[in-house]
Amino acid sequence: MRVGILRHGPDLSLYVGEMLQTWGLTLYDFVDADGLDKLDPAAMPVLLCPTHETGGRDTAALLTYAQRGGTVVCFLPKGELAAAAGLVYQSEKVGPLRLRSSFYPVSGLGGELLPIVGPAATYACQSAAHTIAYLSHPGRYHDESVGAVQCPQERGRIVAFAFDLPLCVLYLRQGDPARAEYIPAGDGCARPSHMAADLGPSDAAWVPFADLLARFLVDLVRRYLPAPVPLFSHLPDMAPGILLYSGDEDGAEVAANEDEFAAVHQAGGRMNLYLIPGNTHSTPQDVADYRQHHDVGPHPDIRSFDNAPVAVRMEEMVRQIRQFEEQFGVSARTLRNHCVAWAGYLEPVTAMASCGIGMEGNYFCSTFLKDRGYAPYAAFGAAMPMRYGDPGGDLLSVRQQHTHTMDDVYFGPEIVPYSFRMSADLWESVLARVLDDVVQRFHVPHATCIHPSNWVRFSRDQGLALVRQAVERHMPVWSFDQWLEFLETRETWQCESMSWEEAQLSATFAGKGGPFAFALPRHWRGRTLGKLDVQGGEVMGSVDRFGRSVEMIHAVSSTRLELTAQY
Repeated sequence: MRVGILRHGPDLSLYVGEMLQTWGLTLYDFVDADGLDKLDPAAMPVLLCPTHETGGRDTAALLTYAQRGGTVVCFLPKGELAAAAGLVYQSEKVGPLRLRSSFYPVSGLGGELLPIVGPAATYACQSAAHTIAYLSHPGRYHDESVGAVQCPQERGRIVAFAFDLPLCVLYLRQGDPARAEYIPAGDGCARPSHMAADLGPSDAAWVPFADLLARFLVDLVRRYLPAPVPLFSHLPDMAPGILLYSGDEDGAEVAANEDEFAAVHQAGGRMNLYLIPGNTHSTPQDVADYRQHHDVGPHPDIRSFDNAPVAVRMEEMVRQIRQFEEQFGVSARTLRNHCVAWAGYLEPVTAMASCGIGMEGNYFCSTFLKDRGYAPYAAFGAAMPMRYGDPGGDLLSVRQQHTHTMDDVYFGPEIVPYSFRMSADLWESVLARVLDDVVQRFHVPHATCIHPSNWVRFSRDQGLALVRQAVERHMPVWSFDQWLEFLETRETWQCESMSWEEAQLSATFAGKGGPFAFALPRHWRGRTLGKLDVQGGEVMGSVDRFGRSVEMIHAVSSTRLELTAQY
């Protein structure tokens, strides 16, 4: 049993696969248009269609597949496919918009609306289609229209969205390509935060809306599968969330680095320190000492090239990554640029990929230099690590991990004009809300940057609060490098086979070592999980995730796990 993703390039099929992979739904295969006629709904019950260009023979094959029992999920359908979904195109719907689910609950949401950007349309909905979500303009009562429908097709169905959901997630996470190189008045360099798509009012900034929109798609797919499929755990073991801790050295004294390292280590955590190779007091021996308990990476400084062409800035970034590796004898795995300076749109990501960087933390979820409203997911609405996607269809090898707390922005003294100047006492209460939401509602990383030079001047108490409150909530405190290693190991595991017969799920998983866990729903369509037989693994116990009880299963064997589960 597999989920299909239609490749009809250029399209965002690879990015759709990345969304499913990120949330642990690894049971997918790519399907070429030539293979549509051969699709068996019993073997592939759901087919996702990121392309807008189906027509003629392809559309006929999709409709036949749905009539024979398959579920077709499409975005901004046209022509015959739109008509079969019960939709009549009326006009383009200009954003920004909000999505309101009216039928299915959305994981992590408690009544909030999801921001929608990118192409969208106003459709009239025919009687055969059932509306499951609506699109509206923020702050406006009138002109609400269908956002998503499900429409029966003999034995199957078509699920159609009135907007391009994959492209919307990409724009929300990565920003608008049209805003590349935009520098607002009062700033001196291009930054990722300046590329944030126009969302309208910041009403959703307390929820990771880009992540939850992707999760909404994953949950819809799972609803249409005829079995309680396992989800690979996107967090280590049974953790309800994770704190990613880092600091940008920025020329700090070695003693300041060591002081922060010691505090994080004493609390049971691990952190990354990002060093500017040409502006550091840390010697190779210091770095070797740091790495006994922590991780280091490059902190390229391209600020002196602010007015240079994008290509020149990228050459300098690559040069500094290489310099860091040669200077300290350490392979660069993750990084953050000094002042989170950027260049172009995806050019820095391509440059990082050429250097073997697996993850970066430059995208700061904040309305930095735009307004004073604090919220952890402002601007980008993202916390989950996903690979970058090119709007043209390519998937890049670098994972995008948004950063949510930076000490100079939130805790800086009066002399720092852009700082929110939160006191330690205020931060305790704000952070409690943030991390309570992480462990109770969202189950995502919270990523931080606490500079050692600031730690010894003004942000020690806030940094200690981050670690202490995370530990109190059973959140691991990990470095970015440690997190990347977990993600890479997780992707070595695949579900080799899965079957569902007489209320029994049978599955075989294979991997290449390292930690691996997955979750099974305890309740599914009126049935309750009963007898479990696990070979090569152990049952860890049940936990609540997104308001539902799941059973966590951990691999003991480093290469193979076999499961049978009776419902």
